[in-house]
Amino acid sequence: MQLAPILALAAMLAALPAAAILIRADRDDAEYLELASRYTASVFLDAPDGEGVLIASRWLLTAAHRAKAMQEMKPWPRLQSAGRYHEIQAIFLHPEWKNGGAGDIALILLRQGVDDVEPTPIYRGSDEGGKAVVIVGHGLTGKIGGKPLPKAQWDRRKRAAINTVDRVTPRMLGLRIKTPDDASDLQGAAAPGDSGGPAFIETNAGLFVAGVGHATDDANADGIIGNAGDWDLYVRVSAFADWIDATMFRAAADEAAASVPARRR
Repeated sequence: MQLAPILALAAMLAALPAAAILIRADRDDAEYLELASRYTASVFLDAPDGEGVLIASRWLLTAAHRAKAMQEMKPWPRLQSAGRYHEIQAIFLHPEWKNGGAGDIALILLRQGVDDVEPTPIYRGSDEGGKAVVIVGHGLTGKIGGKPLPKAQWDRRKRAAINTVDRVTPRMLGLRIKTPDDASDLQGAAAPGDSGGPAFIETNAGLFVAGVGHATDDANADGIIGNAGDWDLYVRVSAFADWIDATMFRAAADEAAASVPARRR
């Protein structure tokens, strides 16, 4: 279902930590697991809540607050793919977020490329409003309107769900959690464990990463994440395309310069 975008709304309030996938009470969990299997660029790092999405063979996009937590870990977490571990070489936090502002987005550079996963490019359009998106995560699960299952039951399995971009601001995309009669057949909602996970958009040109999981707006003010009427908030990737390009270009240039032997005097 395509819903008209709601533009220029007031600031997003009561944000709670973003999360993994809660599912519809009238749908089978296997459907969400099967849908997720199609989105291989969504990956899990060997760390608490280590979500990200591969946008190039050596580059992961994630949330800055998640990347900062990884940065403070010793040793740094690793990406596991097809039984192989990939170490992190560098972490780049968006400067706005580091200075206490918006920009909850970060890039992670791996030491070696991932050759068994096809990266998904970032979305650069400005027409996200009203489009269907697929959100993906490995965190806690449960039913929409209820509490997530306890961490002891965290299975780390990747789930995906379908929603729409119902609110657009210069830096953020809002996905409203809907009642069953207004929702997609596989609607899902955020639940603890999936900040930094992707929201994918499919267009005639292919699949793109349009959002990075940021937080949940508890619009109902009931302390329950994922009720109908709440909002899942995703950083708007298109708004940060220039920073992403510049960071990747600069890192490549630095590596190239470092590989040139110093001239003898």
